[in-house]
Amino acid sequence: MIGVALAAAAAALQLAVAGPVVTQGGAPFFPVLFYWQCGASAQAAAAAGADFFVEQPYTACSPLQPNDFATEPVPPGVRVLSDDYGSSPDGGWYLPDEPDATLEGAAGLPTLPPASQTGRLRVVNLSQQFFSGQALIRPGYDRREYAQLASFGDLVGFDLYPVVKFCGRVPLLDVYRAQRELRTLYAPGQPTFQWIETGAMTGECPTVTVTPEIARAEAWLAVAGGANGIGWFTSGWDATGWDRWLVSDAMEQTIAATDAELHSLAPVLTTPPGDIVLPWNGTVAASTRTYDGQLWLIAVNGSDKPTTVPMRVDALRGRTLAVLGESRVLRPTKKVYLRDTFAPYAVHIYVTPSSKARR
Repeated sequence: MIGVALAAAAAALQLAVAGPVVTQGGAPFFPVLFYWQCGASAQAAAAAGADFFVEQPYTACSPLQPNDFATEPVPPGVRVLSDDYGSSPDGGWYLPDEPDATLEGAAGLPTLPPASQTGRLRVVNLSQQFFSGQALIRPGYDRREYAQLASFGDLVGFDLYPVVKFCGRVPLLDVYRAQRELRTLYAPGQPTFQWIETGAMTGECPTVTVTPEIARAEAWLAVAGGANGIGWFTSGWDATGWDRWLVSDAMEQTIAATDAELHSLAPVLTTPPGDIVLPWNGTVAASTRTYDGQLWLIAVNGSDKPTTVPMRVDALRGRTLAVLGESRVLRPTKKVYLRDTFAPYAVHIYVTPSSKARR
């Protein structure tokens, strides 16, 4: 009986991909990633909703001996995506970061068995320069290689960091646009994710700040663009050096609250995104999901200014929409047209009534 119970527990933790969705134990799963954390910060990340720590042993907390994999305890419920490609970590492997930045490119990536064979994920993270809104990573680079790089992974991500790496010169809506471009052009049919900025990092942009409201908006812009996972980049330089958990209390609370939302809505968020017609020159990005007979809308204002926007949602077909966490119901005109007001960096999640409730 003990053997049967252990086998059932192992099966419940098996990781795989089903089209553009990560699954755990056969169920849709929305993974949340953090870089490797140590001691108290590992506990903080676990409490905030971490599913995976990446880049161990590269980012090990203490010197490693040869083949010494477990120098730091991993909090219960968090798994490791290792960059020790000869090991068999419980979560899988994080391939060399931003392989497009090296001359070896795809030739420099290890060839690992897919999740379907191992129950572990292979994660590839690209630079933001696959995105057409960015310059080529070097002159003459062929962006078609990004599809080849993505093919080495089960889960494919990137990092953009529009505030602290581009000092706000890149619009926040590029988080949505780049995610959509990765999902449709370079990793079609694969789960995709995006790293979200939470602080000053290496200090290139000292006059701007990532607020909790901006970080939450970026996370949901990535989801609206089709992300089926999120990574939080929490490290940065302070007076004492490199700090793995350089986040304010308010930011930590926002990360935890956002992760709780993402995990609770995983069955919804891992369904295919649908389109919404919005003003081309506006500051709101949005998409739909359909789950269990209900239509869900995710809409995010990527601006520091309030705005009111019209939306055409062809899949609405006259249904009303409740706004999650708010005591509001929107009623469409002509069955498909909506108008709503957004505060700066506001996130609105809408849902139609349950078909079961109408019976």
